[in-house]
Amino acid sequence: MELSILISLANPLDLFHIQTRNFMDELRTFGFELVSCRQAVEMDLAIGLTRRPLRVGDALRILEVMDAYEIKLLSLNSRDLLLLVNEYLRETSLKFGDLLHYAGATLLNADYLSSWNTDDFNKRTEESINNVNVRRGLKTIKVGTPNMILRWLR
Repeated sequence: MELSILISLANPLDLFHIQTRNFMDELRTFGFELVSCRQAVEMDLAIGLTRRPLRVGDALRILEVMDAYEIKLLSLNSRDLLLLVNEYLRETSLKFGDLLHYAGATLLNADYLSSWNTDDFNKRTEESINNVNVRRGLKTIKVGTPNMILRWLR
């Protein structure tokens, strides 16, 4: 899961909050293990806090909902993660932080990467990422909004 999902889940006033809660509840019925890459989430939270230091409470709420929804933050070998991000950088113009989520999902053998940020997490970028993954013999991933992922699962 990319950070936009966690932000929506943690903020009852967020436009996507109810849809995100419904998504999470439905994922439980499918028996998926809910995971996110520790390095990607922690970097996103750190960047957010340096830009808006008064948002510490928001970051803490994100951590609380991760516990409540049993979303596991899994660590990866940072060298492997960085090598894969650098390969992705040759294929796409996305920012390093976004590519950490793609690399994390790939190296965690995730089936799906969900995000509300369709500017950076979309079919076009998915294809670029998966081209690298195929060349390296890694698992390909599907990227989409929670609504798209639920449609694929049904």
